[in-house]
Amino acid sequence: MTKHETMYMKFESFEEQLAHCYFLLHERFIANPQLARFWADTALDELHHQSILRFCRERGLMSGAAIDAKTTAHVEQLLDTVKGIITDPNVSVDEAFYASLLIESSELEDVYEELTERLAQDHRLLFDAIRMSLREHHESFAEAVEEFSGQPGMAEAFRNLGKAGKRS
Repeated sequence: MTKHETMYMKFESFEEQLAHCYFLLHERFIANPQLARFWADTALDELHHQSILRFCRERGLMSGAAIDAKTTAHVEQLLDTVKGIITDPNVSVDEAFYASLLIESSELEDVYEELTERLAQDHRLLFDAIRMSLREHHESFAEAVEEFSGQPGMAEAFRNLGKAGKRS
């Protein structure tokens, strides 16, 4: 297994772990069907990210991105923090969104964009769909915060993530 394949597998795992966190929030807020649905949809987005990374790896469509060990360690640490918040049986809606903002604004999104960059060459439609999906993903967080939390600053932070389009 090459170094790049190992890196892709590591970030596939991160995306899967984040999906699991969001599925836990789906269960936590099951009494509010609309909020629970949001978390389920968000978990599915993360599984989609994992699947796209796997697709790239299995098809040999890996970018030449060199993700340093410091970035990987930071994402892993943030994911552990998010897991700690989310697994609290009394996690509040605001805390859940805060935990999500921590990881959604992290290098994980940047790395995902870098690792899928190669698709722009041979799979332009897929590449464009991925970029649109990322913007929609962050916008859905902003809308959910407005609907279920009412924290305008947090909603704006998510909205800014969607606008950033780090790698358009």
